[in-house]
Amino acid sequence: MPETATARFGNLAGMEPILELRRWWSETSPHVLTEPASLSKVEELERRYAISLPTDFKDYLLTSCPTGESWDRENTIWWPLDRIKSISEEYEHKVDEPHIAALAGQYLIFADYCIWCWAWAISCATDENRGKVAIIGGMPDRFVADSFSEFLQRYISNFRSVC
Repeated sequence: MPETATARFGNLAGMEPILELRRWWSETSPHVLTEPASLSKVEELERRYAISLPTDFKDYLLTSCPTGESWDRENTIWWPLDRIKSISEEYEHKVDEPHIAALAGQYLIFADYCIWCWAWAISCATDENRGKVAIIGGMPDRFVADSFSEFLQRYISNFRSVC
């Protein structure tokens, strides 16, 4: 039987940032609907870009993937699985941050702000930036969190801290 996020964490302690995001959405943005993405669809995403997703981001998709493109209270659209794309595929402008630009095909955009004023992407590269979240199009492009879990915690508590 395939491993699930719940089975991996047992008591769900490692899932707390994802569960907190779901609570926050239900309280502030009830029109943001989620459902677990299938493991086969998540693995298909990994194959498409020849990457391995960071564990916390993979767990987010397997438990709380948005079902559509609804705006949350902060005017962010969290992308459903079929919308997630690499920076190389989605973003037509020059990426200013050299570490991100060099591996743009291994960064996946998962949300955008206010009809693409900027977006957030997670590093799926195998370098020292693996798992970090970057803002793209935010002038300048830069890292805003060391992990997806940290990004979620900061996004919920102080949205501006990840902008």
